[in-house]
Amino acid sequence: MEFPTDPTTVSRRCFIGGCAAAAAVVTTAGTAAADAQPCGKLPPGTVLAKKADVPLNSGIVVYFDDETSVVVAQPKKGTYTAFDATCPHQGCMCSEVNDKNVIICWCHDSRFSSADGKRKSGPAKKGLAVIKTKIKGENVVVA
Repeated sequence: MEFPTDPTTVSRRCFIGGCAAAAAVVTTAGTAAADAQPCGKLPPGTVLAKKADVPLNSGIVVYFDDETSVVVAQPKKGTYTAFDATCPHQGCMCSEVNDKNVIICWCHDSRFSSADGKRKSGPAKKGLAVIKTKIKGENVVVA
């Protein structure tokens, strides 16, 4: 694979992924804790998302910083799940949850269940790391 020598040239996939990431940051900016730590080390009580922002049969990706992203999903009404968005295949960030309860990493098209984080297809050999959650008021928080 050749990489462009002009640093202003960006592939279509990277551009679209970047746009999706920017849109998610804009829509979820108010939900991330200022002192977030890397996934798996998010302190209990860290707000991941407002329940109202997590669509039924789908979900959102919450970006805390360059290295910390979390997928928050609602696979069935009133049930909220969360996963480290880092794809176990090569460390790309999952950037979409479709309306069929599937979390997608577009880097290599790995797909995961939003109900339990298990691998559905693609080159990833295992599922996403689960983040235990609970509901506190109108928020989904780290348990």
